[in-house]
Amino acid sequence: MNKLITYFSATQDQITGLVALLIVCAMFLMIGMLIRPQRYMPEIDLIAGWSLVTLVFVVAGGLGGINFQIITSFLVLTAILSLLVMLRKKRADRHIDFIKSLVLALPLLWLTATMSISQWDEFTHWIPNARYLYTYDSLPGPGKPEPTSNLPGYPHTLAFVIYLVSRVTGGLAENASAIFTVVLLALFSVTLGRVAKQTANEDQRSKISWSFCAIGALAITVLNPTFVPKIVFTAYADTPTMVLIGMLTVLMWRILNALAGTEKHCSAGPLSWSFGLVAMAAVGTKQPNIVLCCLITLAGLVVVLKDPKISLRSYLRLLPAIILPSMVIYFAWQLHIDYNHVDGEFNFLPIENWNINKIDVIAEKMLLIATKKGGYFGVMIIACLFGARALWRLKTPFDRLSIVIAVLFAGYILFLLFVYTSAFGGNGLVAPSFWRFNMHLGGACVVFGTVCTALIWRRFFAIRQRVNLAWLAIALILCAPLALAYKIRFDLHPPKIYVRTVMEKVVELVPRGSPFIVFDVTGNGEFEVIARYVASPYVDYRGFFIAGYVPTVQNLQKYVRVKQPEYIWIHVPTAEVQEALNVELKPHHSHLVKMRGLQATILRAWPFPGYKDPNAIQN
Repeated sequence: MNKLITYFSATQDQITGLVALLIVCAMFLMIGMLIRPQRYMPEIDLIAGWSLVTLVFVVAGGLGGINFQIITSFLVLTAILSLLVMLRKKRADRHIDFIKSLVLALPLLWLTATMSISQWDEFTHWIPNARYLYTYDSLPGPGKPEPTSNLPGYPHTLAFVIYLVSRVTGGLAENASAIFTVVLLALFSVTLGRVAKQTANEDQRSKISWSFCAIGALAITVLNPTFVPKIVFTAYADTPTMVLIGMLTVLMWRILNALAGTEKHCSAGPLSWSFGLVAMAAVGTKQPNIVLCCLITLAGLVVVLKDPKISLRSYLRLLPAIILPSMVIYFAWQLHIDYNHVDGEFNFLPIENWNINKIDVIAEKMLLIATKKGGYFGVMIIACLFGARALWRLKTPFDRLSIVIAVLFAGYILFLLFVYTSAFGGNGLVAPSFWRFNMHLGGACVVFGTVCTALIWRRFFAIRQRVNLAWLAIALILCAPLALAYKIRFDLHPPKIYVRTVMEKVVELVPRGSPFIVFDVTGNGEFEVIARYVASPYVDYRGFFIAGYVPTVQNLQKYVRVKQPEYIWIHVPTAEVQEALNVELKPHHSHLVKMRGLQATILRAWPFPGYKDPNAIQN
């Protein structure tokens, strides 16, 4: 019980951050309603507003050089205008389903709000990108301070969310992106609940009940084979991508059904505009997502060519609305990168460095990884089988969905094989992050699973079922965060907490701008990235030495001679470090030392909190 209380205990700043994030989401909703007047699938309003806000920041801030605070004021006024229009037109109940889903997600939202950033890429680029925006009210560019991020050229769609929340709170809201991810999951729960209801009951009414909101939430969380807490509850873009690609899959399915005459409550035109706005958010979140958007569009074309109920001309007329918004944000960001000479984005290697003769090795490694993740890959292979059958005989909406998901999955696997061959160098031979990249299709996987389950329910169980089990779905989604809190609070890793706490004290002791390096000679770098994240805005961070660099006395001394630091933070005191720096260090302590040549003088030491070796503590 004490641990559970610890898991859910929030500081005043964390509560303020949660409230501020919900305020920013409300602003997205209001702006989205201005550019998306149709009432069908109103949850898309939030994504539409988010997309437009991103475009405004990139064009006005990145290309126009306008201060972000001025842009923010304009966006707030736009949201207020939209609110007044909504109240005048009496559309206050438009987002009632989304509100229901947020209420069901409150335990998870609260739990996420109590978390701190703790994962590698959060410290190296996702949060440093947002911190730059908050510190300087602008994107990086000529004549501006150098970014501390490893990848300042990565799209900033999520960083803009953190920026806006931070402007509300008055301090950098590091975990705003993780909370926003939970909001996106709640939003997608509404879409999945509607898909389940309309498939199981053939009920085309827009509004859904609490129970279907809960069913959608269970589908995207507990029953989702790609739901990995250490990815979901972070600032990573993988889960937002999963949600957005899932939404695009549903929208393309609805567009095709509308063209075929089986979608009764919305025409293909408004659905296509919604698709374009969601695709804009997807491309603004991760660069490679433009490939996923193109694959879904191509999948729609395949269905059109095979479906006798749909004319090719009717689909081609919709392509401007489907394609142009994502192209606009993609080229706007690329123009910002080129115009402002910002480095740090995804690039391909020269052709002579491609692993063309190793394609079989890479494919074999991809297959090996896939065999260990049978839940996701099993569902997608089934979708491919149904898709292949549908190419031979396409009759039903389910056939259209199967083709869309089959083309998306097969195309993405081929794209990943190409990327491993052309962009990863020698690293590509082990297919790094293959499972994590496939999480991007987790939303599409869940859509297919939801539709299959609903069809089976309608055929075999709906008539016989007499007991109302709605309460069970609601109870499960409300209680799941309590039962799984120990898995979600992975940020409570004592060594990581220790490193961050100590480094915050170190930067108070070291004069601003002093040459500084880190010795973490027994670690793999996971603690160094935390130290770098905390220290880099305050010191002249010249580098680090970790276990992979072979920490012999000679190598350590050579590194010090090259980097010439005035201060070194030593995480783990080894015999080699002590000999190299000619100093006696306390065991089981980290140390801040001042250097004079190769002679170190201890300024401060901090004991490890209850452990002797930080690398031995499991996370």
